[in-house]
Amino acid sequence: MRQVRSFPLQERFIEGLIQSDFVAIDTLWEKLDALHFEGDLLDAEIASAYVLRAVHRLSPPRFLQGERPSPIECQSPSPLLKFVAQYRFRRVEEVIARALVRWGNGERNVELMRSVPTALALLNLQASGRRCVSLLPDGAPTAPHEDTLAFAMHDLCHLEKFVDTDHHTGQVGLFKLLDRTFSTPEWQAFESRFDMTWLRERDAVVADMNGSAIFLFSALKMKLKMASRRQVARMRGADTTAISGPLDEVESRVFASNLDEMIELIQVDPAVRNAARVVSTRRDAPDAAVELLAYFERLGASAGVTTELVPVVAPLRKEQSPLQPTH
Repeated sequence: MRQVRSFPLQERFIEGLIQSDFVAIDTLWEKLDALHFEGDLLDAEIASAYVLRAVHRLSPPRFLQGERPSPIECQSPSPLLKFVAQYRFRRVEEVIARALVRWGNGERNVELMRSVPTALALLNLQASGRRCVSLLPDGAPTAPHEDTLAFAMHDLCHLEKFVDTDHHTGQVGLFKLLDRTFSTPEWQAFESRFDMTWLRERDAVVADMNGSAIFLFSALKMKLKMASRRQVARMRGADTTAISGPLDEVESRVFASNLDEMIELIQVDPAVRNAARVVSTRRDAPDAAVELLAYFERLGASAGVTTELVPVVAPLRKEQSPLQPTH
């Protein structure tokens, strides 16, 4: 394989981390990055180097925390990936190390980026069964995340939630519905009645939440309910920031109308539209949740999504609700 030529550099980079040789670390990072650009370093390898270099900077003396009691299974010969699989590092949680190693194993469908994708671009990736990890340059804006390392770790955590076998196919099915709708003129006309808060909160659901498709859909409905309430407040000339409590009669009627229109626009199958109306984050309609989840999973499966992924949590017991938030 072409990337084998990078192995000596990877080994020297690891040695630099262990010895806290900052000049060597930075010099070798630049060489590894150049090899990645040339196609001689795997995406998971450069991502591992990126995370390790950034973590080492924060606390060189406590960077290496010892061997893992149970190493992560690593099928790659890459020294960097084997290093991540075998050792613990300060501030690198198990889920992040697992994401990197299994990405290197070929078990994760990831789009490596050097910039921040738009919410709709990320929605499109997820609708095709993929998730992105962004490695941003030093000094890049990362709000609301603390820095570029926190941004990359956030992406890696979301990657693992997205590929969770309990929820992956259902998420893809839901995202497929939304992705094919959001760019249509009809959807844009629908959204024109709402405010910028709706757009921000909609984007948060489709790009920054992962887990149960039922929880995600219910969260989107909750954002629509609040947008409908603010819509009524504007019609009344009231303060949209000073509203709370249960919806009144007019607000309930407007929300019901908006919800029906949204369900129609995203083309939910008529057979499950009532289930789509009644599911909520309160988990008070379990039969409807099961019915709707099965529909989302059928859509995800029809998109050619594989479910042969490594579980990231223990499988749900039969008595557990499919409405399982993991964002």
